[in-house]
Amino acid sequence: MPGYNISTCATVPLTICASHRFKLIGSTDGQFPDIGHHSEREMAGLWMHPIKLLDGFWLRFRDLDAVNVNTWIIADRCEQAPEGNRFEYRDGLGHTPVTIDRSQVAPDDAPGLIVEYTVVNHADTPRRISLEWRARTDLYPSWFALDAGYCVDGRDVGQWDAQAGNFLAKDEKNPWYVLITSEAAPDDVRIGRLPTPQGSGKGTCLSMLFRRTLPAGEGCALRFYITGSCESSVEAADNLRRLRADGDPLAQKERRMRELLADSALSTGQDALDLPWAWGKAHLDWLMLDAGKYGTALTAGLPEYPWWFGCDSCYAVQGMLCVGRFEWARRTLKLLADTSERVNGNGRIVHEMTPFGLCPNPGNTQETAHFVTAVWHYWQATGDAGLVRELLPLLDRSMQWLQSQDEDGDLLPSGYGITEIQGLNAEMIDTAAYTCQAWTCYAEMLAFAGRTADAAAAREIHGRTRKVLNTVLWDEDAGLYCDACASPAFVLARLEQILSAQGRSLTPTEREAFETRMAARQTIHGETGFLINRNWVIATPMESGQADPDKAERALKALDSEETVGKWGAYLSAADHRHTMTISTGCLAVAQARWGHPDRALALLEKMLSTFGRAGPGMISEMSPDDGCVVQAWTAYALYVPVVRYFFGVQPAGSADALNFAPCMPTGWRHASLSRVRVPGGYVDIAFERERKAERYAVRADHPLCVRCAARPGWIADQTELLLTPGKEGTVRFYPADE
Repeated sequence: MPGYNISTCATVPLTICASHRFKLIGSTDGQFPDIGHHSEREMAGLWMHPIKLLDGFWLRFRDLDAVNVNTWIIADRCEQAPEGNRFEYRDGLGHTPVTIDRSQVAPDDAPGLIVEYTVVNHADTPRRISLEWRARTDLYPSWFALDAGYCVDGRDVGQWDAQAGNFLAKDEKNPWYVLITSEAAPDDVRIGRLPTPQGSGKGTCLSMLFRRTLPAGEGCALRFYITGSCESSVEAADNLRRLRADGDPLAQKERRMRELLADSALSTGQDALDLPWAWGKAHLDWLMLDAGKYGTALTAGLPEYPWWFGCDSCYAVQGMLCVGRFEWARRTLKLLADTSERVNGNGRIVHEMTPFGLCPNPGNTQETAHFVTAVWHYWQATGDAGLVRELLPLLDRSMQWLQSQDEDGDLLPSGYGITEIQGLNAEMIDTAAYTCQAWTCYAEMLAFAGRTADAAAAREIHGRTRKVLNTVLWDEDAGLYCDACASPAFVLARLEQILSAQGRSLTPTEREAFETRMAARQTIHGETGFLINRNWVIATPMESGQADPDKAERALKALDSEETVGKWGAYLSAADHRHTMTISTGCLAVAQARWGHPDRALALLEKMLSTFGRAGPGMISEMSPDDGCVVQAWTAYALYVPVVRYFFGVQPAGSADALNFAPCMPTGWRHASLSRVRVPGGYVDIAFERERKAERYAVRADHPLCVRCAARPGWIADQTELLLTPGKEGTVRFYPADE
């Protein structure tokens, strides 16, 4: 995949250079902006989680044979690639025949960052220049460590080892180190609290000066190695040794990226989809974090959320499975499970965990149910029954914990759901939908484990829960599922809070009508389903497959409207059109695709992907079009699940011998292919072509496979099964029943 040019970006964009161990956040002008909300102004720079190493580094260029050419250089052009970054410095250097290029890579096999500058004299006479490279340390902990009193941030103290040619800085109060060296020996070194273009805090600075005379038409290179440790100076030194001995890390990383991009390779002939599709796999790689003894798993987002979340992971894992990242999905689920056992020990799944192993929130109700389903999806996609067996005792406690949150016995657990709005901790629609889904997934895993009676009991609870979901939480007048279920007094207070924020209030007549309506809808528990915010999660009954078919069709048609969907995708709230996120758009896209509306789903994906590149080269922002994290884990759910699971119909069922195949292509697609889709037992390739009103699919597998073909309602398949052997292609046609 080629690099991505800054010139396509609409706003001041960010760049990412990442390995699973190191994350460098900068901007396309080669700088390191002071950004960040949780850790205010700290999220750019170089991180070796759970600590930050540098605020940034900068190069001052001086042409001694030119007048007034003495500046901290700023890039004219940037290329973002999955494996690293490249910057060009031309016009910003002033009136000089010298050009500078900078490249940087965080190697896969050695912990650290390699930065190289190539300086070329394009004149026909020699040129005398000086180059000052300055780095600002900022040994600083990941978010929540300071708030929780886990540690205290001290001042950084640095020293230069002239014999080794190394700079080592340490936080005075912690065993945190950053270690820097250059390939060429500097002509001069300074250490102290020197001024830098950006950065703040308690760091110190390293300045290395290089004087060069460049022959006509020739140049020189400067290479820097940066690493560190949150344990000891000995570990930092060992990391530096490994970094300097890593051979050709860029070539190695390019090879691995090609392999990563080859899985679930999509070709539709439409760059607006195919290009973001490929980049999304790189995003997942950037978001994987190895925090050493604290764990390895997929983080939520960069630059703001480089730590682990229950909710985000339960979505993202499903996207990872669609593009073959089975091992990453397993590690993520395991870390969530292990952390939840350590922190809660009662089946409740944590909401978030920082790279220091700290847990700021023990878990919202929804994500416990969501986790059970995520484990089921992992089992179906990979055939890894071992993880099911290992986690089943935890899942037993998880379902018991959900039942304990149902204080009034109506089968609807209470507590905060995905929409973390203060005070909105009733019986939420997303918790209800995902709990309902969790019961049926849990039943299948129990049956697999041979616990027949427990499986039957779980199915019975699922049936009753689904009935409640489709009655108490259904608003017949609106043709939509409710936001939540609560007492009339709770609902009225919530409505007044929303109206107050809008600068208005209920009239006496409106209040009376509202109270009358709520009273008429009350259940035997004195509660009622209510629809006020119309938050995006009202799509979860369809997204999870738990809606009654007639209600699903009504709701999905109602949600396909300007009230719910705007320029960039699905609004977070139909009552407030200010915000859109990839997860709100993705949830609705999955719902539409699942119920046989691929054109609606594709339209949503096209809106979401129209933001591609706005906040950073090759990136899709968490908050559409260009706010929040520039890459977000759950965007993988939004992008990959509708296409792989529903457009192409690849629906594994945990078996290496059989694959469920139920495609439903957008009507505007004439042809498309999806290659090297990883399934239990190997890979499959699918090529689609439209033949008048029919759809033709050619399927190949690299292992013996029975492909079970299922037509969507109103369609017929000319084959019910394709029996594939390696190298043999099977073909199935789907056509409308009235043809």
